[in-house]
Amino acid sequence: MTLNYHRSIATSKPWTFLKLLFVWKASIWKAVYLELLSFLIVYGIISAYRSFEAVVRFFDNRLYYIPMELVLGFFCTQAFNRWTKQVESLGYVDSVALMTALYLRGNDEQARIYRRSIVRYCELIQVLVFRDISMRVRRRFPTLDTVVAAGFMMPHEKELFESYNDKLSSSSSKYWIPANWAFAITQQAWEEGNIESPYYRVVLQEEIKQFRTKLAWVFNYDWVPLPLIYPQVICLVVHFYFIVCLLSRQTIISDHVMKGEIDTYSPVMTSLQFVFYMGWLKVIEALLNPYGEDDDDFETNFLIDRNIAMYMRILFEMKKYISSSDILFSAEFSRVYVALV
Repeated sequence: MTLNYHRSIATSKPWTFLKLLFVWKASIWKAVYLELLSFLIVYGIISAYRSFEAVVRFFDNRLYYIPMELVLGFFCTQAFNRWTKQVESLGYVDSVALMTALYLRGNDEQARIYRRSIVRYCELIQVLVFRDISMRVRRRFPTLDTVVAAGFMMPHEKELFESYNDKLSSSSSKYWIPANWAFAITQQAWEEGNIESPYYRVVLQEEIKQFRTKLAWVFNYDWVPLPLIYPQVICLVVHFYFIVCLLSRQTIISDHVMKGEIDTYSPVMTSLQFVFYMGWLKVIEALLNPYGEDDDDFETNFLIDRNIAMYMRILFEMKKYISSSDILFSAEFSRVYVALV
């Protein structure tokens, strides 16, 4: 059906017919846009072929405008510092177990329960934190029932833990609850005489606090990542740099090319540069979230199993060792020097 535009030009004004140029339906633009697009593409190909050398030189002379080393180096430093802090905050339960075995004394059943519960609660904090930041641990402990089945939490403790859902919002973390239980046991053990001195109690509580603080830092680093615009800029810079290299590193074939230049058919040095810069970017990506599932990410499940085995050995398997005089106590001992080859 013919488009009726009489109403649009009923009144003669300077812009009346100008408005008709922007009508799409039944317009000249709709009729010829495919042919026009084909013409422009062919023209652009021919034009690019004729001016290819100028384009290559243009991009090659301005490639240094992109500060690759500065951008990658600065961002890698920030990511590495965060990664280092997270390594330091992984949470090894050795100190807590050693201080518990040393200061919480007694061979009766109640004392053994106190010692084991304190370290178990500390390990429970780690399991709860890792469940929320590591997919590997999340698959291992998808629910609190699996945490109970693994022995980190007792059924009545699970009910008490879940009862805080009514008192706290669902978005509030509850990692402090096992730490509070551990502090309560140290206080009770001191009142019952299993911890002989208030100083011993304070030292033990300080170890528990430091362990909890480290895991709090782990959670905070996962909760507050680097601003999104930062990795976006880095990713954009690196990829745009090599997009420009597709043009700037082309070999120019013309009469006025410098004599002696070799056409290697493949960009050898640019390929090395790609490996180094892109590898640098991959290093940063791995450092940003070390609790993922990449080859170099933290083995969180191994750390949990290692802590379990370690505190079991410290609390139950290690016997008192009475040292005897060694060779250094002998009056006839003389220094032995080993010749360096």
